[in-house]
Order: sequence, then C-alpha cells, then structure tokens
Amino acid sequence: MTQKTRMLLTFFINFSVLIVFTVSVFIMGNTWQQKRTSEATEKERQFYFVKVESHLNGVVSFIASISDLYTGDCSRSVVLHMRKELFNIPGAIEFGVIQKEGDHGVVVCNSWGDKDRIKVREPVPHDGFLMTGPHTINSLKMPVFVIKKTVGNFEYNVIIKKNSIDAFFNNGSDMIISNGGNITGEGVLDENYRRSDVINNLIYSVSSSFSKKEHNLYFIPIALFLFILVYFLVTPKWVRTIDRILLKRKIENHYYYNEYQPIVDTKNGRLFSIEVFLRGQDEANAKDTIAKMKSLDLSIDHTIFQIRQIEQSFSKGFILQNNFQVNISSHHLQSAFFVEHILQLKALTCTSLILEMTEDDNLMLQKNIVKEHMARLKEKGCRFAIDDFGIEYSGLSYISEFDFDIVKTDKIFIDDKDQNTAILKSIIAFCNELDIDCIAEGIETKDDNEKINQIGIHLHQGWYHGRPVSAEKITAYTVQL
Repeated sequence: MTQKTRMLLTFFINFSVLIVFTVSVFIMGNTWQQKRTSEATEKERQFYFVKVESHLNGVVSFIASISDLYTGDCSRSVVLHMRKELFNIPGAIEFGVIQKEGDHGVVVCNSWGDKDRIKVREPVPHDGFLMTGPHTINSLKMPVFVIKKTVGNFEYNVIIKKNSIDAFFNNGSDMIISNGGNITGEGVLDENYRRSDVINNLIYSVSSSFSKKEHNLYFIPIALFLFILVYFLVTPKWVRTIDRILLKRKIENHYYYNEYQPIVDTKNGRLFSIEVFLRGQDEANAKDTIAKMKSLDLSIDHTIFQIRQIEQSFSKGFILQNNFQVNISSHHLQSAFFVEHILQLKALTCTSLILEMTEDDNLMLQKNIVKEHMARLKEKGCRFAIDDFGIEYSGLSYISEFDFDIVKTDKIFIDDKDQNTAILKSIIAFCNELDIDCIAEGIETKDDNEKINQIGIHLHQGWYHGRPVSAEKITAYTVQL
C-alpha cells in the first residue's frame, strides 16, 4: 500500500466512522430522549388523571348525596342543599330530579325551586354515573354536559356548562375527553386513552400537543469525542490490519519473487553458496519492502515463502549440491513457529541452508531463546552467518555470544583505504583463529577481487562475480576466475 493510498484509506475510514458514530449516537440519544419524554408525559398525564378523577368524584358524590336525601318530596331543605352544593361545582347551572311517568319523564325537583312539573325525555335506567353532551339548551343558549345517575324510577343529574368542563380539563394538561368515542371494537380502548373510574362512559387522554419534542444537540460533542478516540487509537490499527492483509495477499500471490546471487570461493574455483534476494513486480526498493514486512509482522511469512520458492524452482539434486543463504532477523529466531518450520523441511534440507542475520540489538533482548533455537537448528545441519559485520553494533560481542559459522564483511570495507585494509586483515585473522568462514561483500571490480584475495579472504560476493539473477540463470552459472 502506497503512502497516498494509506492516506486515502485513513480519510475514508475516519469519515465513515464519523458518519456512523453521529447517526448511531443521534438514534440512541433520540430513543433515550423519547423514552425520557414519554416517562415525563406519562407522569404528568397521571397527575392530571388523578386531578380530574378527584373533581369528578366530588361531583358524583354530590349527586349520590342528593339521591340519598331525596325521598319523593321536593322540600325546601332539599332545594337549599342542592343550591349550596352547586356552588362547589365550577360551571354547574342546575341540579334536577326526573321521575319516570309512562313513556316520558317529569322534572319533580330542581335547584331553582320551580314547582312546575316539566315534561322531559324518559329517564333510561343505567348503572353508575354517566356523562352526556354536549347538549344545547335553548333557554341557556350554550352547550352543556349532564352528569347523571338513575335509582329506580328517578334520575338525578347536574347540568354543567361545557366551557367550564373544557377549562378544567385543559388547564395546563391539554386534556381531551370523550363520552363514548375513541373506542375500538368490543369496547377496547386505544392505548392512548384511559377510561374514567368515576364516570362509566367517560374516556380521556392527553393531546399530542402535550408531548413537546425536544431536539438536543448533545450527540454532536459525543460523536466528536468518540471520533477522536477512534482517530488516534482505532483507525491506525485498522489501516495497519488492512495494509497487512494486502501485503500478505501479495506474498501469497507471488507478487514478490526470488533472485539469486552467487558467492564464489576464489581459492577452489567453485560456487560456495547462493544468496536469496527479494524482488517485487513494482520494482520498489527491496530494503523498504523488507522493512515494511518487518513492521507488519510478515517477515517470517515471506521467509517461509522464499524457502518454498527455492524448493519449487530447483531440482532436488541441485539443492543437495549447493548452499542457499536466506536473510532473517532476530525475530525469526525468537519464533518457535519459524524454527519448527525449518526443522520440518524436506526438499531443502537444513544442511543446504545458511540463515544470514544482520547485526541486530534485539538479539541480546531474547538471547537465551535465540541461543536455544540456534542450537536446535545447528543440530540438524543449519549454518548461521552474520551480515554487515562491524558497522552497526558490537560485532565481536555477537561472535562471542552466539555460535556463528560465517562472517560477512560490509562492502564499505572494500574502499581502498589503509584503515579498511587493516580492519579486513584483523577480521580474517580472528575468523581463521575461530575457524569461521569469512565472506567479503561488495566485490565489484577485478582490482577488488585481487585485493581481497591478497588480504586472505577467498569467499567473494559482488557484481564482479555475478549479479542477482533468476533461478534458470543461476542454475547455468559457472565460476569464472
């Protein structure tokens, strides 16, 4: 993945996450707000339900007291009691007692004290208390409600102005009342309505205007906070994971391949070993690619893939006759998985394998594990070389601490300087003393070849003896001295 692609991927992930977080937090917040509003609405609704029921209970209690007091005689005391109680009912106009006579009713007593027997509709027997209306009375020229109760042949009712009922019910609660509507089949109430416990046919609810929806913007800072966390903590991991998946797929699909460079023994005139190099179809810098593999923990996967390519590219006879140098890092030797894979090699046996390590300070961090794994591999015939010897860390301490078989000098020592010559002479001296092979890297010219031979180093690697080439060309390679 290129830097530009990585930047675009990071932007896309961050933008997508921001949208997802904003929408998610908004939905969750809106759901929570609706629940909170619903709970508050229900609480206030319950408050007004209790308030209205209490008022109605006072009205029906008055009606019940008159029905108990009236014995068929509209006495003055009964009329005065009616008038007195009417003052306690907001908007009450008249209280009356209607008696059934034949197919009609007659007003036999009222709070006005009128003695005339006025014909009215026939009282309909019913249980409990009912509210009817709104009715229009011509004499009053205003709509009214009637709350009534029947006992035997008598109906006891109170007439209340509609605007008084509306004012009481709607005083801050947006209360809606219905005396029979808003009922579904078989008398089942809609979920938004409630039946009165006092008036049998009264149904009431809170109008939609009562629940005022609030639009809070708290979800914006929450979404931004979550986005910042993702931007710094999660997105880099996602990008790295995607980058790793793409690179691993490249490795598995042969996007990268091997090239092979000969390492020549000028003393015996034969091929000492073949070093394996990484190459890619994009012709990117190999060091950068290797560094990227290492940073994405794919260096072991690629090394195993390189070894498989060796086994597939060469015949078993060619493999047995030659040594192959494969570059590894301290991370390889800290991995039990890598060691077990090497121990199980078949076509490319351990005796044909030289594992070449660059001087690495991480060797010392897990040196006991590295030593143990090196010992197991050496028992099977693997050899170990240390690359770029003497330019990074304390090379002599590594030679002392670990059991290396080969030392490869860095090409900077090929420069024709007295101090370089002295360094190479001292290196070959202690290599001879320790019975360690020494490879001089960077042999580019005939003069380099002769100079290094004179110093006493006879294992050469460089363009003078051959550049990295394909498997077919390295198979046909012959040493030319």
